[in-house]
Amino acid sequence: MSAIVIHPANERTRLVSGPSHSVQSSISRYVNGDDTPGTRGSTSTWATPREGSPILGPSEPAPSGSKVLDRSAPLRDSISRSRFVLICVGIWSSNFVFAFQSTAIPTLAPLISSEFNHSELASYLGSIFSLTSAAVIPVYGVFMDTLGRTFAMDTACFFYGLGTVMCALSPNMYVLIAARAFAGLGGGGLLTVSSVIVTDLVPLRDRGLYQGLMMTVFGSGSMIGGPVSGWLADKYGWHLSFWLQVPITVFCATIVTMVLPAQPIPPTHTSLLSGLASLDWIGTILLIGSVSTLLLGFSFHTSYLEPWSAPVVWGNLLASVVALVIFGWVETRVKSPLVPMRILRSKHRLAIMSSGLFLSIGNQAFMFQVPVYFTVVVKSSTAYAGLMLSLCGGAGLALGSMIAGQHIRRGGAYKRLGVYSLIPSVFCSWIAANWNPAWPWWGYYLTFFPASLGYSMFLCCQLIALITAVDSKNMPKATALLYTVRTLGVALGISIGGSIQIGAFASQMKKQFGDYPGRDEIISSILHSKAAIARLPPTLQNLALKAYASSISIVWISTGCIMILTVLSACFVQEKDVTGNSVKGSDSQAVNRDENA
Repeated sequence: MSAIVIHPANERTRLVSGPSHSVQSSISRYVNGDDTPGTRGSTSTWATPREGSPILGPSEPAPSGSKVLDRSAPLRDSISRSRFVLICVGIWSSNFVFAFQSTAIPTLAPLISSEFNHSELASYLGSIFSLTSAAVIPVYGVFMDTLGRTFAMDTACFFYGLGTVMCALSPNMYVLIAARAFAGLGGGGLLTVSSVIVTDLVPLRDRGLYQGLMMTVFGSGSMIGGPVSGWLADKYGWHLSFWLQVPITVFCATIVTMVLPAQPIPPTHTSLLSGLASLDWIGTILLIGSVSTLLLGFSFHTSYLEPWSAPVVWGNLLASVVALVIFGWVETRVKSPLVPMRILRSKHRLAIMSSGLFLSIGNQAFMFQVPVYFTVVVKSSTAYAGLMLSLCGGAGLALGSMIAGQHIRRGGAYKRLGVYSLIPSVFCSWIAANWNPAWPWWGYYLTFFPASLGYSMFLCCQLIALITAVDSKNMPKATALLYTVRTLGVALGISIGGSIQIGAFASQMKKQFGDYPGRDEIISSILHSKAAIARLPPTLQNLALKAYASSISIVWISTGCIMILTVLSACFVQEKDVTGNSVKGSDSQAVNRDENA
């Protein structure tokens, strides 16, 4: 099959095309099998307009020693401006609602878990959502390939919306956790599908800018989620925070269904049954089993204080590892793998994925403990704890992504920017480990904001690094894999952070209380409800608060160490230009071999 190579051209220059066809119609006809330019095994060169770029004729060869990736023409050129804006508003509303819950849940978790008398399960309101999201994100990659972007986004909105309604109606902690798991089946697709749709819509050089705009919307949701949900919880109850998310989810599904144009590469299946039949069900079951047993292993250790040596703990963790290994083996054998392993054969793409995993683990382990610190140690209101998390997190996400997007759009090197942006997270984690209630409010903000800013900048650089490394055909699964790794990192970060915090707190309490009568019962009551600290005598209350602050500090010291691993992984990301060519041609042939393997 001939490969279509799309080179940029100046908008005011006559396009190089066939004698009577436009570039986009020619490409569309060829993709749909109605036209066959060139000969089998040859490479045909076509031009699409892009401002400020030179024109390359059909006979001009690609640069020696590099591979020009197969990219589809941006859909933005074939639709009206108003339709393009409406699509962006629709798909970015899913990012807004996802960001809203991302700060609402850490803010509400201490309150909800104490209300249900299960504070030991608080972290699972976040981790169960992330784990089910991670398990199904590759499925959405297959959905986009087989049944199309619209079907994938509508499915994500359906599961997320219904799961959110179930959360609002939950009568106890166990039902709420199950509802969050169900919502995660949709949450896994919201960010992934919207990211691929934007990649379909805009040219590669502008992708960083639109990633910045998307993260601005995401940052706005993060800024609003914490304080609004905290205020609603203090004023009317926590249920309303879930009800608010439902109409936004319905709006997203409606816009995508009615306005989104056909994707550049048509779906491979036209019916739901044929699309579902083509799924890698064995791989799906193994992946879900791996993340589920991982959650159970951490759950028995952190929530029920089972030691690591307990069979119910190490048995589940071992089962998770075994299932993951079998999953990797299966994915190399099936015809349509859930996760194409060839994507990981390049050191460049492996560095992208590993840095994303470590970043998510460190960021979530740090962030999830921030509201806990303020509500328990500082004794602030739920609304104030959410305000701290949302203002710094949301503003950092919005500003950081715009800085990185503009930098990349102007031709700046994203690898160096990405590495530098991770350094504040290391030091901010260690500075936060020294927080105490006597700190001024601006000290907290100055500690948290740089970490959030750098986190957002790296996310943008990381996505652009991935997009430049794969072609349009592999984009849905590659993007899904990146979001799977990130989401799995979120779940691991929350679980690992919670495990460290609970273990350190129990250890510190035993040390502080010594042989005090009823020590174990006091520790158990605090683990089930943080409000139990306030019922202790003043002397014991101070000791408990000191132990709690110390346990959170240990978590943040650990996150700083994890962020060092992120920096080291990011150093192996390869710099590529926005046409997909390696800046240093030495690795291009290796990447080319990986793509063709």
